[in-house]
Amino acid sequence: MKVGIIGRTNVGKSTFFKALTLENVAIEDRPFTTIGPNKGVGYIHIKCPEKEFGVKCQPHNAPCINGARLVPLEIIDVAGLISGASEGRGLGNKFLSDTMEADGLIEVVDISGKTNGEGAPAVEYDSGNDVQMVKNELELWITSIILRSRVRPREGLAEAVYRNLSGLKIPLSIIKDGVKKLDIDSIEERTAASLSAYVLAEAKPMVVACNKMDAAKDLNEKLERLKKSYDYDFIPCSAAAELTLKEAEKHGFIEYELNDFKVLKELDSAQIAALDTIRTIIKRNDGTGVQTALNKLLFEKMRCKVVFTVEDEKRLCDGRGRILPDAYIVTENTTPRDVAGLIHSDVAANYKGAIDCRTSLKIKNDEPVKNGQILKILV
Repeated sequence: MKVGIIGRTNVGKSTFFKALTLENVAIEDRPFTTIGPNKGVGYIHIKCPEKEFGVKCQPHNAPCINGARLVPLEIIDVAGLISGASEGRGLGNKFLSDTMEADGLIEVVDISGKTNGEGAPAVEYDSGNDVQMVKNELELWITSIILRSRVRPREGLAEAVYRNLSGLKIPLSIIKDGVKKLDIDSIEERTAASLSAYVLAEAKPMVVACNKMDAAKDLNEKLERLKKSYDYDFIPCSAAAELTLKEAEKHGFIEYELNDFKVLKELDSAQIAALDTIRTIIKRNDGTGVQTALNKLLFEKMRCKVVFTVEDEKRLCDGRGRILPDAYIVTENTTPRDVAGLIHSDVAANYKGAIDCRTSLKIKNDEPVKNGQILKILV
């Protein structure tokens, strides 16, 4: 599972990325700081079943913090986009192809309005312009690819389009649905544009992280205007505040738990003042918004689930005695057989079924798994 962090240049994308991953990336106040995509590991949060079963988990592939299980996924920080990218301007096709690596997208905008469409300083710039620009550039690029589709003998229109879009991780099923719902029987400018918008929305779900919320005047009014104009979820956030807290925790100064933190070491006056400011931000907005954006994308827009796997359904442990060791992010239609493939190819090859550890009942092989379900794979 991969999530792409996208947006125009100089809106705080790299800060947002580092706040999620704590990767060492270049963060500077200038356009095109990111040239190639930075890649790292972020985590979505789900309630761990340990308290429900009265056990203490021993995570193998993800930490558990005070009952919240952190499940890993890949995060990609894509180079900044500018208007005209679909025609090759700026980093052009590189940005667009890097974006298509992702299964879901978080677009970062500067809700404070202090940088314009070219990444230069501004006063009250409308971040809605950036939302529209990113949407336009992605749709125009995909449209241009669809327009190159040529139907071969004994081939359907959807299959011809799929052939051209094969490198963009857009499933054939979504293209077929689009062709049917939009009643498309030929490829031309109008139908290609309609199909492009459809497959982009369906194959690459997106939320918008409204960064620098603490520097925005009339934040709520700005958010309402965006919500009325665009069919996205807009999450106010402060990547800088999140990054400061993560770094402070990394160096042992605080203990950070999502929407609050506890000071562990003596701090100087400047550090105390900085943390007091951040505490005000997270109390006013119920957090920094960074983790909220990631969780909303995965669980609500992409409809992903998290499943736990064990070998002993009574003790909830693996063969080495570790309790609730592994958690995996899966898609909406993932079956127990698919989960077996995530564990190991040998497990998939010898798959004989799966048991729900809560009910001790065998699960149908073609039945999608449930969020938070604990499975024992039978081999």
